[in-house]
Amino acid sequence: MTSSRTKIDPRKQRTREELLAAFFKLVLSRRYHEIRIADILSGSGVSRSTFYEHFASKDELLCTSMEGAFRLLAGMLCGESSTGQVKDLLEHFWENRALARSLFQGAAYRSLRRKLIECIEGRLDGCARNRLKIPRRLVAHALADAMFSPIVAWLAGEASCDAGELAVALQRSTAASIDALLVAPSRST
Repeated sequence: MTSSRTKIDPRKQRTREELLAAFFKLVLSRRYHEIRIADILSGSGVSRSTFYEHFASKDELLCTSMEGAFRLLAGMLCGESSTGQVKDLLEHFWENRALARSLFQGAAYRSLRRKLIECIEGRLDGCARNRLKIPRRLVAHALADAMFSPIVAWLAGEASCDAGELAVALQRSTAASIDALLVAPSRST
């Protein structure tokens, strides 16, 4: 991430956007494992060497495409994401559930899970640093799984509920988990 003071080269930003746009178009029409780097390059008009200047792999491109969603999920940790925002995200996943189901399995899922863990760790640094009972990395793993598991099961049709109900449940369970994993403040006598 860049700070508000860091100026992003507009050409580099445009190239990233072209790669992401080509990837989005492909991911809507093909299964993730069928998409090749060559397909992304063809759709974006970007050279292979330029692609690798921006992304180490197709999985990294996928993770970058999901950053906004993961920042929203990680925002539940500190009350920065509203129930309405989480509900909207879940509805988006539901509307694209065939795609979401294909992304939330196998190698793509492992990459996405790692990215969510990274987002959660970053958020924990901001709102719970030095107050966790167990290492931040373990907390991030627990929270990522607690968020992903019900979403993936819901998208797979293992159980049905309204997106709003699931959003509320995710927010409450995240808040309860954070409360359980924080060291209680010391009481002054």
